[in-house]
Order: sequence, then structure tokens, then C-alpha cells
Amino acid sequence: MKTTIVLVLISVFSLAICGPKLIYAQQQILTLDEALSLAEEEGSLKGQYDHAREAARQDLLLQKADYWPTLQFRVNLSHANEAPRIPVEFENDTALARQGTRNTFISRLELSQMVYDFGKTRHAVDAARMQTQLVSAEYDQQHLQLRRQVRRFFYQSLYYQKLDSVYAEVLPLARELARIHDVRIQNGVALSAEALEARVTLQNIMSQQTVARNEYRRSLVQLASLTGRQHINFETRGPLPAGPGRQELSGLHARLYQEATELRADIGQLQVKSRQQAALAKSIEALKYPTLILQSDFSYFGPEAFGYYSGLSSRGLDPVNWRVGIGFTYPLFDGRRIQSQKNRALALQKEYREQAYRLERQISSEIQAALSHLENLYVLAGQNRLLVDQSEANIATAEQALAYGNISRMEYLKIMMAKTSAAAALLKTKSDIAGALLDLETTVGKEITRTWHTP
Repeated sequence: MKTTIVLVLISVFSLAICGPKLIYAQQQILTLDEALSLAEEEGSLKGQYDHAREAARQDLLLQKADYWPTLQFRVNLSHANEAPRIPVEFENDTALARQGTRNTFISRLELSQMVYDFGKTRHAVDAARMQTQLVSAEYDQQHLQLRRQVRRFFYQSLYYQKLDSVYAEVLPLARELARIHDVRIQNGVALSAEALEARVTLQNIMSQQTVARNEYRRSLVQLASLTGRQHINFETRGPLPAGPGRQELSGLHARLYQEATELRADIGQLQVKSRQQAALAKSIEALKYPTLILQSDFSYFGPEAFGYYSGLSSRGLDPVNWRVGIGFTYPLFDGRRIQSQKNRALALQKEYREQAYRLERQISSEIQAALSHLENLYVLAGQNRLLVDQSEANIATAEQALAYGNISRMEYLKIMMAKTSAAAALLKTKSDIAGALLDLETTVGKEITRTWHTP
């Protein structure tokens, strides 16, 4: 019995001590590559643009259908309430007589083929083909935007996760110092001001750590939404992107500008839209000219269609006939509809072309501003790194002074807090660099941060 009680107590004690660690160990580790793969496999974006591509493809086939002949089969079956009458001549007079049956049967096979339309169909096909390009470009743009969102929230989660660790490093000392001062106050040894300072320091650390943990969880919620997860049963692991380095920034502007003008999806879409409107204008212009059409039909008239009277026979009337010919349509007056549609297409063509040109001019200044912002962040990161190194050196000196009793534990905590503040500032600068790189990536129009990772 005693052995059982001891085992139960040991189990409860082990669960109390190791339980949080065991639960933490059950969390799935999510890397950046895995998050990106899950977001792409989630399927909502791909499914949406699959339907858009199919609609554009069907529209292209619809425009191409004008190249092919149209074949129709018609059947006419009719029944009259009274047989029709036809004039019949007699020797001295003319009278109306019934013409056989009241039922009629006629079948007809009709063929129509466009011969020439002055480029209307060809330019309409070109415009429809460009629409498929627009859909693909839109998908590429949204796909890159999705990947940027995943990386942005992933980097945010890494930042707040590391920030939590920074505060967790100094938290035990702050708690111990606050407890010691509380005990001293109860014993009437320490001044209340020292205890208040220790308690305020502890509360500041705990509140900042709570904010970091809440923001970390919020980032995980966003990642779960983007990756199609219903539960937050994972934690992120990986490095923050460090960028190309301050020394390399000066040579990046020309290369990034060239890549941006070639790869920016919005510029490419505007250029395609401009060409599409030009093709539509040519297709509309062709409506002013005649369209030549080859027409033919093959007809069969049932016996009842000829009718009969008394001894009259339908002999000599061929029930099968055919015809072939060329016709054309020509708009004589349309109230300037064609000209207005053409002018509208040309106006849109110029508008899209001007928008693309304006974006190309803005890219250079946007890239320069982004690179300047990165350079400032690199300078700030270097300063914060020096502060961290200096704080670590001060801590090493303070540990020796504390061991010899030359400084108090409260003074040692202040030195630790200085190092914590410097580490938090450095971490914030690294997070800002990651965000600035994503903004630069948006300006350029392609992923450029994946090759700039550092531990």
C-alpha cells in the first residue's frame, strides 16, 4: 500500500514538473518551407484561378468558333385545321378546290461558312488570347502575395518568440529580487522604495513578455488561417532574413530596377491590357466592312407538301432540292455605335499604356527609398549590436562585483535589464529588416529574401 502511494505521488510530481514540457514537446515544428507548401496546397487560390482560366479558355474557343462552318438541321411538321385550296381551271370557269391533306413535312440542312471579315475574327481571337495571359498574370501576382503574407506572419512569429526568450532570461532574477525585497520589508530591513522598484521592474518584464506571447499567438492564428489549419498545434522555427548586407546595397539598385520592370505583374498586366484594347479596336474597326458568307442548304419536301386534287399527281415536282450562294452583310447606319466602341477601346489602350509608364517611373524612386531604409536599419542594427556586446561585458564585470559584494542585487538587475533592452532593440531591428525586405520584394515583384537567411 505504501509503495502504491509513493508511486502515485512520484507520478503526480513528475507530471507537475514535466507536464508543460511534455505538452510543449508535442507541438509540431513548422518551418517556413512547410508553411509555404501548406498555404499553396490549401487550394482556395488555385481553385479560384483554375475556374478563371477555364472561363478565359472557353471565351477563346468561342471567338475561334467563327472560323468554323455552322451546320444546322431543321424539320417542320405542321397540321392545318383545313386543307388549303388552290385554283383549278375548268372549261368554262375557275374554281377553288381542296388541295389534298392538311399535314405538311419539310426537312432542311443548312450550311453557313464565313469567308472573309476583314480581320474581325482574327483580332477578336487575339484579344481573347490576351485575356488568358491576364488571368495567368493575376494568379502569379496573387500567388506571390500569398507567399509574402505567409512569410510576413512567419517572421513576426519568430520575432515575438525570440522576444519572449529575451524576457524569460531575466525574469527569474527579477522574481527572486522582488521576493527578497518583500521578505526584507516584512522583516523591516529594506526600504520600501527598493521593494517598489523591484516590484515595478518585475511587472514591466512580465507585461512585456505577455504582450510578446499574445502577439506570437496572433501570428500563429494568421499562419493557421493561411495554411488551412483548424487548430494551433504548432510552433515556428527558423531564421530571420538578414538581407544582402550594407556593403552590397550600392550595387543593387540598377539590377533590381531592371528586374522590376521585367517582372512586376501589375506592369505586365497593364501592358497586356493595352495590347488587348488595341486588338479590340481593330476587331471593332472591321465591323465597318462587309462580311462575306458562303451559304448553302439541302431541302426535302414530304409528299403531303405538294398536295393533290382528284386525279392530279405530284409527278414532275422534285421533293429534293439544294442551293448554294454567297452573301454579305454591310452596316449602312448604326448611329456611330461602331465608332464609339472603337474610340473607347483606343482610349483604354492609351490609359493602360500611360499607367504602365507611370509605374515604371515610380519603381526607381521606390527601390531607392527601400534601399535607403534598409541601410538605415543596418546602421541601427550595428549600433544595437554594439550595445548588446557592451552590456554583456558589463554583466561579466557585474557578476564579479556581485560575488565580492561591491554591488547589490538590485544594481545587478539593472545591468541585466540594460542588456535585455539592448537585446530587444536589436531583435526589433532585425524584425524591421525582415519587413523592409518583404516591402522591397513587393516593389521588385519577385522573391528576393529566400537567399539572404542567417541564423
